[in-house]
Amino acid sequence: MANPIQLQLISSDVDAWNGWRKRNPGERVDLSGAPLRGVDLRLANLKGADLGKADLVMADLTGADLRGADLRGANLVGARLIGTDISGADIRAADLRTAEDLTAKQLGENRGDAETVLPDGVERPGAWD
Repeated sequence: MANPIQLQLISSDVDAWNGWRKRNPGERVDLSGAPLRGVDLRLANLKGADLGKADLVMADLTGADLRGADLRGANLVGARLIGTDISGADIRAADLRTAEDLTAKQLGENRGDAETVLPDGVERPGAWD
């Protein structure tokens, strides 16, 4: 269950969120199951965050830092991923169908599985098998 204080902060002001992350680098970020549908998360520092089963449908994650994030089972349908760093992220069983601007390079730098749903025309990395 998402931390309600963290959820409120990330949902309302990404700049304030990034400032909080800078001041609290060791704080565990729990946004698991968070309802972030359509939220503007451009340039958000979500490095190492728990976003398991989060609803990120149509969220704008342009330029966001998701390195090492837990996105297992997250719904990223239609999410905007231009320049998003998802290296080292766990996207097993995530739904990335119709995610915008997802590249093979991004996929090759994280952990997925047979249950990870990719956009049409995007090939599953061989390392996932």
